[in-house]
Amino acid sequence: MTTNSAQKLNPELLDLFRDSTLGLFLDEHDAAVFPYGQVQFLAPGATLDTAGALPLHVVLDGRLAGARDWFGPGNHFEARGQQLQAVDLPARVWTLDLGAEAWTAAANRPMRRVVTQALVAADAAEAAATPPAILPDPETLCDIDHPEIRRRAARLRRASPASTAEAILKFVHGFPYRFGAWQERASDTLARGVGMCTTKTNLQVALMRASGLEAGFVEIPMSTSVLGKLMPTGWLALQRPTVKHYFAAVKLNGVWHGADSSYDYASYRIFLEMFPWMADREEPVLTEGRPYIPALEIQHKDLFDITVVDSIADEMGKRSRFLPRHFEALNTRVDRARGAHLEWGKAARAAEADSGEVRA
Repeated sequence: MTTNSAQKLNPELLDLFRDSTLGLFLDEHDAAVFPYGQVQFLAPGATLDTAGALPLHVVLDGRLAGARDWFGPGNHFEARGQQLQAVDLPARVWTLDLGAEAWTAAANRPMRRVVTQALVAADAAEAAATPPAILPDPETLCDIDHPEIRRRAARLRRASPASTAEAILKFVHGFPYRFGAWQERASDTLARGVGMCTTKTNLQVALMRASGLEAGFVEIPMSTSVLGKLMPTGWLALQRPTVKHYFAAVKLNGVWHGADSSYDYASYRIFLEMFPWMADREEPVLTEGRPYIPALEIQHKDLFDITVVDSIADEMGKRSRFLPRHFEALNTRVDRARGAHLEWGKAARAAEADSGEVRA
């Protein structure tokens, strides 16, 4: 293991720090806070140095694992008495000793306050994204008879099957795309107002079926180099070359039409960095004879050559190896694109003001 002061600014490391959960909530202060730490370079199998009065660590890239936990790129943590080692790949870790004399000096009080507020905001965001301890039965996930699903479907019903399907597509498309746990009911996704491809598709199918439309699910492979545009770069080395992507399909005039609600405007515009020629498909439009499947269009595939299945309960029932902190670190790029972190930061500052405390 080697350690370098972060004061000698390395743009690559700063970018990785900026993509971390802590860096997201530090917002415009990330470049000011970063030089106060040290960067540890760990070969696979090397142990993280946890010396210091109160060390705060941020994984920049690679993965650390111990007896109880594992931490991926962008995760911040205190060691809490367990030994952590770099596994599989080299790792780089930014460490700030919150108890060090240099950090607790009076001149650093503004920076300490900024870091405290960022940590509070990050904790609140993670708590809000944490699924219930007991997950629902996978067979109950597409709950078309839930009262809120029925009510929303009635509001979205239009004069024709095609216009109803498009109204539902546009409604679910408007939900922000976020990585997260996928074993949740359609009614839960409706209540949360965010989702990923599986959960947004599940909600879309539930709404279409509740509207009397024949709807189903489609699975296609997607290159991680494409989906990876939505992730911090530190995560790409830990992913498989391809991932499964899901979207809804509806039968219009006897023909299955794909209708992919997954990527809202903010996430779609990130994809446009790779596929600028897809700009005219940013707006979700579904009409009879014209499906909406950008994920297939970028591959120049036949949009009607799809296999539709009745359920993806088996897939949605698989428990993820990721914890909420891992998903929150995966979401920093899309959250920053839509400014979602600013609301959590505002709440953290308000909570501090209400408490009347001035943190050191």
